[in-house]
Amino acid sequence: MSQPLHLDPILRQANLLCQSQFGKRPDRIHVYSNKQTAAILLHELTDPRDERLPDDPDECYTHIYILLSQFIFPALQKKIEATLGYNVMNVFIDWKLEYNSAVIAMIFEAEPETPHEDLYAGKAELHMKISQITESVQKTPKSVDSFWLSDHILVILRKGQLINLEKQIIKKGFNSALRVSKRELELGRFLEELPVLDLLGRPLKTAYLDWDFEQDFSMLLLVLDKQSSH
Repeated sequence: MSQPLHLDPILRQANLLCQSQFGKRPDRIHVYSNKQTAAILLHELTDPRDERLPDDPDECYTHIYILLSQFIFPALQKKIEATLGYNVMNVFIDWKLEYNSAVIAMIFEAEPETPHEDLYAGKAELHMKISQITESVQKTPKSVDSFWLSDHILVILRKGQLINLEKQIIKKGFNSALRVSKRELELGRFLEELPVLDLLGRPLKTAYLDWDFEQDFSMLLLVLDKQSSH
């Protein structure tokens, strides 16, 4: 997939930053954006032979999350904002060990006008199922929103789902341990229980999940098979 030329500054800097932090450039980088959000997908991010990577999967995930969130994104943020023309309000990051792929996804500061609601077949049922699964592992979210970022990537936003115990864990500074545990539990449930094929008409390829703990805000990205159109 070729990327529009105006995205070249983001692609060049992302390649250089990944080379610096991971010792290699991703095999492929894709950037998707609209007025609400943007997502940078980094494919074949790490070299499996890199001896700096921890052997334990949870430790490896945390190590890569820290590199992406504390080194790569901060150095990339101004380039993203200048290129796309929007200010970043939230950032969400995930890495998939089994695919060796990562996402850096951003929510932009809201524009004054009311955003257009993205209506699509299966949306109400999907939101209901998202709420049910969330409630089964913590509590019903105060709100669920979703929209298509591209023809095969669906963004799902949840607000207000943290329970008091989780909030206390965050106050104590154990964000990394909470993120690893929540990701394993929640993402596993979503992958097992979301009837994506039935509701959206095509199979789920992969999914990414992260939280803004301070704002009790979460993003779930569903990457679907491209063969059909929604």
